[in-house]
Amino acid sequence: MKKHSIDPNLCVMCDACRLACPRNAISAAEFEKTYLIDSDACNNCQNMSAVRCIPQCPVDAILPPTV
Repeated sequence: MKKHSIDPNLCVMCDACRLACPRNAISAAEFEKTYLIDSDACNNCQNMSAVRCIPQCPVDAILPPTV
């Protein structure tokens, strides 16, 4: 299953997505000024009524899964 991703060129590291993630799948990148989504931890909020991270991002840096 494809997972959400974060565009490092758009991410402003505001922390909103990280705090919204119920699975703690979002963390700061080690060497870049961006956040990353751990594809092993992210389940696209399957057990929720809606994805939690995307609506929190003020710059639309979180990309939906691609086919």
